[in-house]
Amino acid sequence: MRGWRLPLLLSAAVLLAQLARRSPLIDVVSGASPSDVHLAYPVWHFVFAPFTLLADWLNGGGTADLKGFGAWAVVAYVVARLVATAPPRERPRERSLPREALGAVVFAACVAAFIAWVAYLPRPIPRLVADDPDLLVFDVHSHTSTSHDGRRGFVAAANAAWHARAGFDAAFVTDHNRFGRLRSMGVPGRSSRLLNGEELSLYGLHLIVLGNTREIDNHGYNASWDSTAALIRHLSDSSTLFSPQPSTPSSLQPPFLVASLPEYWRNHWGADLGDLVRWGVGGFEIWTTSPRAMDLTPDARRSVIAQARFHRLTLFGATDMHGLGNTATVWNVARLPGWRAMSDSALTAALLATFRARGADANQVIALSRWMPSSRLGQAVAVPVNAALVLASASLPHAVALVGWIWLVVLPLKRKKR
Repeated sequence: MRGWRLPLLLSAAVLLAQLARRSPLIDVVSGASPSDVHLAYPVWHFVFAPFTLLADWLNGGGTADLKGFGAWAVVAYVVARLVATAPPRERPRERSLPREALGAVVFAACVAAFIAWVAYLPRPIPRLVADDPDLLVFDVHSHTSTSHDGRRGFVAAANAAWHARAGFDAAFVTDHNRFGRLRSMGVPGRSSRLLNGEELSLYGLHLIVLGNTREIDNHGYNASWDSTAALIRHLSDSSTLFSPQPSTPSSLQPPFLVASLPEYWRNHWGADLGDLVRWGVGGFEIWTTSPRAMDLTPDARRSVIAQARFHRLTLFGATDMHGLGNTATVWNVARLPGWRAMSDSALTAALLATFRARGADANQVIALSRWMPSSRLGQAVAVPVNAALVLASASLPHAVALVGWIWLVVLPLKRKKR
């Protein structure tokens, strides 16, 4: 009976987690579980639950989470080998050392292959589904191969197809200091609608520009904080340069400016944030799928949310998709009646008008729920705690698949031992 304890314990943990099941989604601003959206999973996501659930969690983590995963993987391997290794009198030391070295190499290769699969290869991912047809699911920050760091071959069509797989109805393409001449990708049921934007590299700041219709040159504006200030003021005040319809003054509006993570947090925290607001920045990213950006501490995120509410600024989640990784871990959801019948330019104008009019209430930032500790002690145990939360937020089909994988591994080993 002793040999069956571990698989029985693991199976019981998976099933007990279902009794305390929680939503896999969270409203980042309020901290509550959203009620008007849900996740849909392809069948293969259930079938390969041990791998897909872990891949989803890794895609949404910060650098601390990635380092913690590596450290805990080593700990788990060492403990497993200590438990499985036969006593020295039954297995001589001179024979066990090469065997253990080979096992460690194989383990490291498997971990590397898994990480490569997470980052580079297509795989089943969850899709956000809005329950109300007036809700628009959109992204404000993504890239194509036009960007210097965009994955080769990740063209506009690939960007649109990925956003559609993840449940986005529309996405702004914001290549680095490049303006993509996009055609509408709004093919119903096939891809998301791509909207115009640009990401400007300035003085210690990446600035997302939404709604421009031509490339904005960053040269000369990235040399100092003062030059960056001049460009931001110009963009927020000058509607004539970037309007989609310069012949109709009543429709003019400047582009909408969003401060991107992690730059504003790392380089311009404190008084500089107030400067950005005064100069005309209308919103801040507070959750992304970029590991460095997700190192933003919970306290810092709460501070940005408080400032945004006070100044009536808009808060955003951003995939920052470059063609690497697969799971979208954050979505923006706005109520925009009639958006399906709008042209791309009309949709862009309606979104920008909503951001300006409603500020922090313009949209919900919906993310895959995860525990993000502030202390070093919390970071040290974040991996096992988040593993428990993943189990608690897994669907019943995921739980059944997890139990199946446990016994799929154990039973052949037991039979071979006999």
